[in-house]
Amino acid sequence: MKQQQGPFPSPGFLKQMAANEVSPMLAVKSGEILADVRGAALGAANVSGKASDVWLSVEQSGKDDTNTLSFTVDVLINGTSCLTTTPVIAHVSGEASTNKTTKVSGDTGITQAIMDQDNNTVSLGDMITYALTLTRTATPTTEMRNAAIVVEFEPAT
Repeated sequence: MKQQQGPFPSPGFLKQMAANEVSPMLAVKSGEILADVRGAALGAANVSGKASDVWLSVEQSGKDDTNTLSFTVDVLINGTSCLTTTPVIAHVSGEASTNKTTKVSGDTGITQAIMDQDNNTVSLGDMITYALTLTRTATPTTEMRNAAIVVEFEPAT
């Protein structure tokens, strides 16, 4: 990565930015999604503040035009969900299996996460885990594959 060049508003600007830049937590479920995943660790919070967004992406959304095929993820802070609505990616009958994400609205078969403002506070060292729930009733034509779970944070002011 290229180092940024000034001028900057103060001599310590880059250090201040580094102290306040918060990278998202990311988990990747490689391969076909064939079963639920419970209690998987995303990691420990490296910031005090709040979880501000949770979103999902998949390389392949799967295909089953006869039965329900979807997955959702709940994100937990020290064992308590930080969501009132969990993000969902679902196959839509008649569509091809394709990349889908809950990050942008407007796509078919997705539900975006809604944060629980009473339970999204994080402190340094809090454990962030997730539970992935797969809904399917038969072997689909194409399995869902390669999922990413992203949790974004905002530092405390």
